[in-house]
Amino acid sequence: MRNFHTIEEIVLQHSTRNMDKIQAHFPNEHTKNAVQAFLKLDKGVVFIYTGFYVAGYAETDGPLGAYFLAKAFEKLGYTPVIITDSFCEDYFFDIKTLYIPIEGLENQGYKILLDTYKPVAHLSIERCGQNHEGLYLNSRGVDIKEFTAPVDELFKLGSQTAPSFGIGDGGNEVGMGSFAAVLKNKELFYDYCVIPCDYPMIASVSNWGGYGFIAELERVLHVNVLPSFEELEQYLAFIVSKGSVDGIKRESVMSVDGKEWAIEPEILQALKDYATKG
Repeated sequence: MRNFHTIEEIVLQHSTRNMDKIQAHFPNEHTKNAVQAFLKLDKGVVFIYTGFYVAGYAETDGPLGAYFLAKAFEKLGYTPVIITDSFCEDYFFDIKTLYIPIEGLENQGYKILLDTYKPVAHLSIERCGQNHEGLYLNSRGVDIKEFTAPVDELFKLGSQTAPSFGIGDGGNEVGMGSFAAVLKNKELFYDYCVIPCDYPMIASVSNWGGYGFIAELERVLHVNVLPSFEELEQYLAFIVSKGSVDGIKRESVMSVDGKEWAIEPEILQALKDYATKG
């Protein structure tokens, strides 16, 4: 089995959307840097943003990573709060969830949420964010603004007073504006989200980026927080039963981003090996 030295080497495998090109331009250990910053924070509320509209439902990429990040944070003494919209209704049954309406909130409404919960960090994983025209484009270049609550407005406002983290796999997700220097290349990327974050992370599948974050937490803290493959599969089956779709296949099936589900245990095992090697 290959010996991986960084999270990026693991989660950027099977790349089909040029995330490896971003890594080549910004050859950093993004996940390690993000986790180092995260662990310096006080143990308070962490806002986790997710949910990407596809063909009438939320796609399977994003909620999985968000859910297991939330469970890991709980185990470590943080208080996770999921920020999403109605397309992820009841996905996070045992995690506090705030649903932003499609029309959004008045700016004062976002401020009230921040004043009420006082999050110590904002972490977005696979959440569509606005481009330079204020549109929300999916991987096909179609504007899905009418189905996308502007949770990125809360992310932007919150980022002014607390560290922000973003995980993406295509460039159109919240936080990916930090990689604009590469994402502006029209030959590689059709469009990108202009919203940056303090600690951006990339992966071939955003869920993998979330698991990578958990693996780095496990490596540093020596606490078992990575989910098992069986737990991932059980949760995927749960959200698929609620209609969640594979974002590439656009069908409610047991897969993520069009990739064979058989790849998932390989990624997870590589992350576990990385986290426990010393």
